[in-house]
Amino acid sequence: MKGLRYLIRNYTALAVKEHLRSQVEQNASRAELTPNEVDLVRFTAKRSDQLDALAARSSGSQQH
Repeated sequence: MKGLRYLIRNYTALAVKEHLRSQVEQNASRAELTPNEVDLVRFTAKRSDQLDALAARSSGSQQH
């Protein structure tokens, strides 16, 4: 059992991913990010290599 904090983080990550996906897929004139979303997108873009490595390590340790 991973715990409540893990479940909340996992749910939040899914919600953010789906929201950003919908913004990207919307008509460009209607899509808009909040200042915090802009910071998140820029953070992930700048550190994409590190985050890819972290994702690879994390997915290898997950149990399905």
